[in-house]
Amino acid sequence: MEIIGDNTCVTSIKPKGKIVYCRGEPHKYWLELQFVDENNIPVCGLNVRLEYRPLTSSVWHQRENSYNSTPPPNPPAGVTDNQGLVRFDDLYWITVDVKTDGQQLADVMTLRPLGVRRNPNSQPESKNMFWSGIRDNIWRSNAQEKTEAANHVYHYVTIGELCDRLPLIEGWDEPEPPEFHFPPNRSLRGTEIPCELLEKRHVIEICPFRAWVLALHDTKNYDLANALNLGIMADLVYAAEKDNKTINYFFRNKCQDLSCIPLFAEFPSWYHTLAVDVPFHDRYLPPVYLSTKDSEQPEGDTRLFTVECGTHVLVAWCGTDSLLNVLTDLSFAPKRCLPELAGAGNVHGGFLEAYELAKRKFKEQLDSVKAILDKEKKLFICGHSLGGALALLYAAEMKTNQPILYTYGMLRTFTRAAISFLGSITHYRHVNDNDSITQIPPDADLDNAFYEKWGPLGDKLGFDWSLTTTAGLGGAVRDLAYQSVGLVEKKDPYWHHGKTVIFFRAEQCSMRVASQNHKSLLDGQIYTRHFVGVKLYLVPSLNDECLKSSGEHQETFFQCLTPLSLTKTFPKNTNPTLNGLGTDPQSHSMAHRYLPYIHNQLLELANPELKMRRKEMRMRFRDEVEKSASSNGQPDEIQRNREFLMLQDLLPIALQLMESDEVGRNALTRFAAVTEESVELF
Repeated sequence: MEIIGDNTCVTSIKPKGKIVYCRGEPHKYWLELQFVDENNIPVCGLNVRLEYRPLTSSVWHQRENSYNSTPPPNPPAGVTDNQGLVRFDDLYWITVDVKTDGQQLADVMTLRPLGVRRNPNSQPESKNMFWSGIRDNIWRSNAQEKTEAANHVYHYVTIGELCDRLPLIEGWDEPEPPEFHFPPNRSLRGTEIPCELLEKRHVIEICPFRAWVLALHDTKNYDLANALNLGIMADLVYAAEKDNKTINYFFRNKCQDLSCIPLFAEFPSWYHTLAVDVPFHDRYLPPVYLSTKDSEQPEGDTRLFTVECGTHVLVAWCGTDSLLNVLTDLSFAPKRCLPELAGAGNVHGGFLEAYELAKRKFKEQLDSVKAILDKEKKLFICGHSLGGALALLYAAEMKTNQPILYTYGMLRTFTRAAISFLGSITHYRHVNDNDSITQIPPDADLDNAFYEKWGPLGDKLGFDWSLTTTAGLGGAVRDLAYQSVGLVEKKDPYWHHGKTVIFFRAEQCSMRVASQNHKSLLDGQIYTRHFVGVKLYLVPSLNDECLKSSGEHQETFFQCLTPLSLTKTFPKNTNPTLNGLGTDPQSHSMAHRYLPYIHNQLLELANPELKMRRKEMRMRFRDEVEKSASSNGQPDEIQRNREFLMLQDLLPIALQLMESDEVGRNALTRFAAVTEESVELF
């Protein structure tokens, strides 16, 4: 080692060997730090200090006549100004670690929202054939672009990489801090500034101390954000949680990982949720998974989970997933409603038995939900198939809390007399076209005919009828069967509850010339029937919202329909009348038949400029309807399809709450940036 001079030692920047200059007082250096959040807004009043790194090799101190690796005393701490800037002078040429007051930083950054643009390079690489990986090697945040343009040095950090100590995190009782915000091996050590980068300004962009929660709205109107998020939850509850902690991982990991909005994958589809960022203390708490099959004394197969955050409680009920569930579905001998459910009428016996089993097994956990709701949190309930029926039973018991209920492919659960007591429940019931399961139990007076007249034989007939309906036998054949045994009068039949949302396959028929080479003796041409079909997303209740809106609003965006025409096509308390006699049990899948339509519809409205196959098909269908009208096609069919298209055009109403504030608009922007059109199976 070459030593020059006779005083304090400082190493040169890039020496060939170690050169220690000892000529008088050493040269001192400066450092500027600017702290901003993801929206490039300064973080002011932040207590910042620097810590010199221990020297990697010994330094010669001539006065002590010895070598010493201890760094010099740390410089005085500083406070960021109204630009988020703090400057340090008289620094030694030694690498420093930047640290801030941990509690102060956590308190400040929990109130800062996430930026709208999220780094696409942090998204997981997808090997799914329908969801390509999203990568952009030249991506830059707004803060990074401005930093590099000014020739400053840029850093992106989480709060754990700046905190000098672990802050107090409300409600956190885990042995380790949240992994995303406190990355292992990098937390509580500070952010490194190499000595080679002194005498520069460093811009440090800090990720806010936030978490994801599902965008759920307390509204009696139909809401697409509710439809997607509760639909994903109705699918998530099917997870085999005992063997694979999927539900727990979703809420405790994905909802805390800000690198990507939470998604749920069920091959071959990946569904991003519509999520908003909230202060970390308003995050989802650990979910509570309940299964009668997996309890200490296994019995039946009723499953659900509950989870709460700072604003709401979510309860998802599991649908048919085992032979026991199938037997529950088909055991629909009616039983008298319990007083806590309805003041009169009957309920599906199998569903009531499954629900009472859960209440008996998990009374303490379900009672705790009521205690949480006393804190003025909103209750959201969802379920698919059997899960939808159990969700409706639960909503009936919790109706004084005014729950929001969304169901998918739900079976009939209550009879007409009971449903009259459930009008206060906000319930939207999704039906995928000719889904067989939504048609059972049959819409007949089972209580007074099958069961009271024939007793056990009636139960057997009802069981057989469910099997034939599930296999694809249509409603018209069902009615003929009932008429053949004199079951016409309906005193208290099973009815559907809730407002219908239907994914409807509409068709337009036209006559086209078969071939120029084939001639007819009558008119010289041979014609064939040509069908153009499309799947439409129809929410009849949106027409009521359209009628309530101002005239200017109607004229600008929507054309409303007469209530009478909708009532005829979409009668209350039952399924719409569909073409043909057949039903399709394959239309029942939550992941592959229900979620794609909801997901794609939301994506279409979130990004109107996006080219999508569903929009192209709808355009072709619309053109075919108008061509048929101009060629004097069937007027009833043309009028019906025009009404369906007008209902489809009303769907922007269902996204108004998301678009009404900046938080919702940001969530839609993030959603549209990372997701793609799913495959819709007709």
